[in-house]
Amino acid sequence: MSEVLKNEVRGIMYEIGSEFNFEKASRRQDLVALLSETAQNNDRYAEFLRCGRDAIGFVADDIIAKNKDEIRVLMPALACDSMVRPFEVRGIKVEYYKLSPELTVDEGYLTEKINNIAGEKITPVVLIMNFFGSAGIANVSKAIKDACRGAIIIEDVTHILLEPEKYIVKDILADYHVGSIRKWLGVPDGAVAISSTEFVMGALTGETDFTGLRTEALIEKSEYLDNGDQELKAHFRKLLSDAEDSLSDGLDPYHMSDVSAEYLSDLNIENIKNRRRANYKNLYRLLKEAPLFDKAYRLLPEIPANNDEYEYTPFMLPIVLDIDFMKRSAITDEGKNITRDGFERRLAKRGVYAPVLWPISKEAADTCANSGSFSDNMLAFWIDQRYSRFDMERVAEILRDELSRL
Repeated sequence: MSEVLKNEVRGIMYEIGSEFNFEKASRRQDLVALLSETAQNNDRYAEFLRCGRDAIGFVADDIIAKNKDEIRVLMPALACDSMVRPFEVRGIKVEYYKLSPELTVDEGYLTEKINNIAGEKITPVVLIMNFFGSAGIANVSKAIKDACRGAIIIEDVTHILLEPEKYIVKDILADYHVGSIRKWLGVPDGAVAISSTEFVMGALTGETDFTGLRTEALIEKSEYLDNGDQELKAHFRKLLSDAEDSLSDGLDPYHMSDVSAEYLSDLNIENIKNRRRANYKNLYRLLKEAPLFDKAYRLLPEIPANNDEYEYTPFMLPIVLDIDFMKRSAITDEGKNITRDGFERRLAKRGVYAPVLWPISKEAADTCANSGSFSDNMLAFWIDQRYSRFDMERVAEILRDELSRL
């Protein structure tokens, strides 16, 4: 029986046709202007870069220019290479700090690290992050400044990007905010860097291979979605890979392209927020109600809600697999040898792409077992504005079905 017929038996209908639904009109907005004006209204300065690692590199250059003393970066152990390399390529030493199983900061461990660095007459630069909008960092900045008043705080806001009025105003102790825009929308490039003082240096301008390759790839993906040409799919995926390879680890930060700025100038931001929140809520509920929840996988705490509206617009919805349980309960030879990456491939064969965020270094994993476990066992589901409730139901159904087939 097809998935469509199975859903009909369960009373879940994917409706095509019938009466139109009424959608409330909402004002289209300029995302660049929103971020810029929010920064300006809070005495901050915003610059728009090509990608997240360029934004981090741009901030690193600003810190170096404004500080004569040696600096050392403290990074959460769950940090991808693109967050670490912009500091390393500038000769800045990076150390890691611990996170809890829910990805909140181990404040005691962090403040001890800060005190040790400050005791060496080195300025601590601390990068903090509210992972997936559920790992609150409301008190972390104060703890950092209490430990060392001269510490420099960078908050990576990639996972909570669409609420600048919250993170800029809330975390007034942060010296910088950085965030990737291109992770949220179908644009060739885009990231933001925000500072509490005016940036000393400017970014490079001009066309780059990164933007050109990604522009071509995104156009080809649109064509693929229309015609399903597998050769086209292989080609645009290679273009995307080549684009990432063209980056210089944030060593030469470039401004965001005019193409992306123009696209971002006319967005239905409220619709994007509402769709993401609805998808997240539906998928979270479905995953939590599934028979193997808290056995084959666990969820992070749900994003805090206020009056039924999530505090932050969701970025993705991660799960953490229990591979040992999956192997123990498996009834097939393949199931008894399943790996996280193998299970990811099984989902992908059925059209559910759940990327790994993120592979981390051995040093980071050795520092924090929780981060190492998360990196080794997690998958993240897309819940963005491209999708609907029916897509979330399909994701949950395929996950349940694949777990039952092991």
